[in-house]
Amino acid sequence: MTYRGSMPSGRGSGFDGQQSYSHPHSHPNVQAQAVHNGYDQYGNPQYRQYQNAMFISTAFPPPPPPPPQQQQQRQQLPPPHTPHHRPMQTSQGLSYHQAIPQTHTQAHGHATQFQTYEPSFDQRPFQPVPPNNTSGQMISQPQQFMQQPMQQQQQHQQQQQQQQQRQQNHHQQHQYAQQMGWHQMLPPMSAPASTSSYQQPPSLPSPSPQSQFVHQQYQQPSQRTNSPITSHSPQVPPQHTPSANTNNSRIVSAGANGRIQKARRVSASPQLTSQGIARSSSVSSTRSSAPTPGLVPHHKDTNALLICVAEELLAKARNDASTVASSGDAKQLQEYQKIVATGLGCLEVVLSSNKLPPRLEARLQLRYANILSEETTNVMEAETTLTKGITLCERNRFADLKYMMQFLQVKMLSQRRGKAAMITVDGRIKDAEVLKHAHWVYAFRFLKASLYLESPNPSEAPALENLKAIANLASQRGDHAVFVVASLLEGLSLLKTMKDDAVIRIQSCIAQASKYQLEDSVHILQLDILALMLDLACSLYQKSPQVVTQKVRVLQSRLDTCLSSEEWGLTSTELFLPIHKQSNNHRVISGDTASILRPGQEHEPCDYLVMSFWSKIEAFTVTYTYSGLGLLYQHPRNDKRMFELWGEALSQLKKNADRIRGLPTSLQDAMKCASWRREVKCYLEILRGLHFATSNQWAEVKKCVEQLEMIVKPSLKGILGVYSLYLSGVYHQGTQDFGTAEEIYSHPSLSLEAYDAGQGSRKQAELEVSLLAAFNRIWIMQHPAHQNNKVTLDLLDQLRLLCPDHPNREIRTIYHLVLAAAKTVPPVPMTTVKTHISTALNSAKALGDIQTSSIALSLMRAKLFQNIVGEQALQCARAASQQARRSGNLIWMSVADNMLAQSLDVQGHTAEAQNVAQAAANHAVLASRNGDYTR
Repeated sequence: MTYRGSMPSGRGSGFDGQQSYSHPHSHPNVQAQAVHNGYDQYGNPQYRQYQNAMFISTAFPPPPPPPPQQQQQRQQLPPPHTPHHRPMQTSQGLSYHQAIPQTHTQAHGHATQFQTYEPSFDQRPFQPVPPNNTSGQMISQPQQFMQQPMQQQQQHQQQQQQQQQRQQNHHQQHQYAQQMGWHQMLPPMSAPASTSSYQQPPSLPSPSPQSQFVHQQYQQPSQRTNSPITSHSPQVPPQHTPSANTNNSRIVSAGANGRIQKARRVSASPQLTSQGIARSSSVSSTRSSAPTPGLVPHHKDTNALLICVAEELLAKARNDASTVASSGDAKQLQEYQKIVATGLGCLEVVLSSNKLPPRLEARLQLRYANILSEETTNVMEAETTLTKGITLCERNRFADLKYMMQFLQVKMLSQRRGKAAMITVDGRIKDAEVLKHAHWVYAFRFLKASLYLESPNPSEAPALENLKAIANLASQRGDHAVFVVASLLEGLSLLKTMKDDAVIRIQSCIAQASKYQLEDSVHILQLDILALMLDLACSLYQKSPQVVTQKVRVLQSRLDTCLSSEEWGLTSTELFLPIHKQSNNHRVISGDTASILRPGQEHEPCDYLVMSFWSKIEAFTVTYTYSGLGLLYQHPRNDKRMFELWGEALSQLKKNADRIRGLPTSLQDAMKCASWRREVKCYLEILRGLHFATSNQWAEVKKCVEQLEMIVKPSLKGILGVYSLYLSGVYHQGTQDFGTAEEIYSHPSLSLEAYDAGQGSRKQAELEVSLLAAFNRIWIMQHPAHQNNKVTLDLLDQLRLLCPDHPNREIRTIYHLVLAAAKTVPPVPMTTVKTHISTALNSAKALGDIQTSSIALSLMRAKLFQNIVGEQALQCARAASQQARRSGNLIWMSVADNMLAQSLDVQGHTAEAQNVAQAAANHAVLASRNGDYTR
């Protein structure tokens, strides 16, 4: 850009000690300094080069003035040795006669002639005065000039003008090729005038050589010898700051916490300070021809350039976010933060320029606040930026950008104060309802629903009421796709809590979503897969083997049809819900709201509500996991197929690690994706380990435990941490390390004391794992070496409060088996034992759980038919052995065959008893080979 006026005296802009290529505005006063004081820009005397220079001639007009006027002008001149201690004014603000005293004073070699020069910036050594008294020649030249004829005066004047023009053009010609270090630069030499196009703008009139020289003398900032120099791009103007030390204006990155420490803002265009030369109101708008319009962009071009640089930096950071999140390397994290900090710095400079159109400024404020909220912990500055942006939008009636800023404001508030965010979003919903902006009512209500889904209790009354309000509004407007999503999200909220009637209510939500299945607007692949997944989850919870198998096949066939579909990309995570257009939507939605509300084409009758959903790869991974769980209920069970499905899920996580959930928008988003992948890997390893434990393959269980420890460090938290801890206890219990197993089961994460005190706040799944740990502790304490009657009674008391009314039927079945098998003082009455065994056996048959049935029959044989002669005792022992073989558990096969051998021996079937006893021993040997039995 063309910069008018002078920089303050003695001020530099740039980094100390750096060298750069010269800028058109870098050394405008070098020539002026030589003309004023007889020295060049290096401090060397110029008496040889400027022997014929008439420095005072520019103060007189070309025509000879009449003697009275000359006498009047001489009277206006100050004495030749009178110092002038006043600030210099720009030549554009001076009249013709006002320029004479200043030039006359400069012609005399007085100490006050350096009116804007500070010797502290000149670090060259002092040089003595030349012997031929050049300054004296300068002083005496005006008197000689006054005595010359008029023709000779005009001739000298023309020679002086031509010499000045040649020197000026030569200086401008070499200004780009030389570096601004006075040790390397050569003295300016006389050269013919250049006629390059950049020296004279075609649209502006060319001033006379005299005025042009004076313009450059006072307009351009003076560059001193050894002054700090800024290293600039050839296309970016220098950023002039009041301080010579510009290290404080850099944007630096602070540590791994993501906070970006910033210094004060630096304007994108040069600024004058109070120390600069004041500009008169009579200054002409004619610009000097010295600056280069092609290389000095206007401030708008500078802002556009900075915005492009910022977006390129942020795009590069986004591409590297997945790598940084997966590796966890400190150097990569620091480099990532530097890139983001530089991009933020560019946006900050643009925002502080105060030369932006209102809408562009509002968009930049939204972008700047969004990056701050995602990439840094500087939430307060982001909220301040949003507040300013909302005020700007209200002043200029940018309703679409105002809604976007309010949406982001609620998201940021939810990170710190959840209740305040709920209150704020309710206010935004009411405002949108009053203005009848139904599109934004949908957006804010779905935002509220997502906040509830992330809360510990997503199925509380306000959350479900919000989803029902969305469904009612969608029914009134005919937005059936929105109605389907609201119904499915309600079912998903109920699935996370799984209360007593959760399955029935979830199936009701699925039925509500299915009533529009004949309409084309609701045939969205993501929604179909979500509905089938919820239906399968309900069947898995109900433990219906045939129904589970059927629904697994339906889900797999539906996914196979989606595999070749182009409507749903492999890595696409956006879900577009069609909503009918409104007449007043042209002001509330636009291209700037496309991340939330995307306007439809002119020929389309609807707009689109954009939601973040799962990708196709993610859906396949979850389907593989659920299908493996569904195979657990098949008879006979296909273990090979089950492990193939879980192995394929692990393979998808490994092959598509960077794109399974789409391209991350920030490092925080990338870390969430990486955390999700690790959690799914851990969950699959836990499933594999528990299934290996069911088959007594303890060596494989040990590998799964080691894999869990290697995947996540430090130890897992939440539900996966509880599952991992429980699997470790199962391994030690299966390998007969009962002491370590009991210690693990007694961990505070698996304790029931919080639930016993009525302060349970953990999820339902965590409670179930804690109940399983308590069951195993009671089983261990049945061993003679680990009996503890007091702890057993305490655990039974805690279980009586939680298990009888538990919604999970499997938990209730195991609870009855534990009560029937526990040995306490005083002992449990036999009638109570019979009741518990009968209840457990009936529940196991209803669930189709073969292994639980074999355990119940073995317990019945041990408790009710020990050393009993009779056909009923023998039938019970044979049934237990048969169910154990069907389950495939070697330990329970050995236990059941051993009890059958005892019953046969009591009945007198000695030969058969010996054969069965040998089979029991063989099963025990095989179990010991699979396990790590060293004790």
